[in-house]
Amino acid sequence: MSTADGRIVRTVKVLDNGPAEVRWNLVVMGDGYREAELPAFAEHAQSIADKLIATPPFDRLKSGINVFRVDVASTDSGADDPTTCGGSGIVAHTYLDASFCHGGIERALQVDVGTALQVAGQSVPQYAMVMVMVNTQTYGGTGGQVAVFSLAAQADEIALHEMGHTAFGLADEYGLWAGCGVDTDHDQHQPVEPAYPNVTTDSNALTIKWRDLLTTQQIPTTRNADCTKCDPQPSPVALGTVGAFEGAHYYHCGAYRPEFNCRMRQLGQPYCAVCQKRILDTIAPHVPPRPPDPPRPQPKPPSRLGCLPTLLLAPMFYGLRAHFEN
Repeated sequence: MSTADGRIVRTVKVLDNGPAEVRWNLVVMGDGYREAELPAFAEHAQSIADKLIATPPFDRLKSGINVFRVDVASTDSGADDPTTCGGSGIVAHTYLDASFCHGGIERALQVDVGTALQVAGQSVPQYAMVMVMVNTQTYGGTGGQVAVFSLAAQADEIALHEMGHTAFGLADEYGLWAGCGVDTDHDQHQPVEPAYPNVTTDSNALTIKWRDLLTTQQIPTTRNADCTKCDPQPSPVALGTVGAFEGAHYYHCGAYRPEFNCRMRQLGQPYCAVCQKRILDTIAPHVPPRPPDPPRPQPKPPSRLGCLPTLLLAPMFYGLRAHFEN
């Protein structure tokens, strides 16, 4: 429920690629882990770090990334699960006050953001991003100032999705809010251009914000035939095609995403080209410069003997032969 329900135990650097002052620093902390469960949190945090640096484009940027683990012990395991959203009604006494049902959405898992940022600032003053892993198997997560995710199936994928929001300012690319068949007021996106780099209301190939990355001139690339529903059509183009696919930013129509699928639309998918560019642009300044190549060995000059013409050598041999014949 509050910081009275636990304590900060320690901070551990689990991925060390140099001084925090010059690297992009990720802080991973837990909530809803009792002190006896902290070894499990250490394993979970290491798994997230391993997943991160194995995922494109982070795999190309890993020399610029540090990951820190902050061990937070709570009185209880888990998170609040309010009945308001159909939850179990459990109230868990945790240091960061993790709770489902944020904003009336059952899957929206949130923590006390102010406390999480304060802990991160005290533990790693140079942090670039904070994520909180909540010790519950119930599916959930949110982005915002702090990325929050549970230990549900594909927890590492939830973490990477929420990281997209928190660290890189990426929008959700799916065209629904509460759910397909549930939403009644998300048919048409407002005619206002979103500030996010990976969603747009602009369907003009000459002016769309990711025009430099387009691989098709078929813009829009897909249209939703019935704006009262989520678009059920499969992709009409090859995987990785960058265009403008209708249905994004929680709306069935009027908003477009760069590729048919992306980690910001569906877990388990790679980040689309637009999202990858945003990640690269953010972290690349923290990657150390590549050391210069060692000098190439210079070829040795040929011996003077080896360069003498055959015509100069021939008389010597002839002379020797004449000497022995006599």
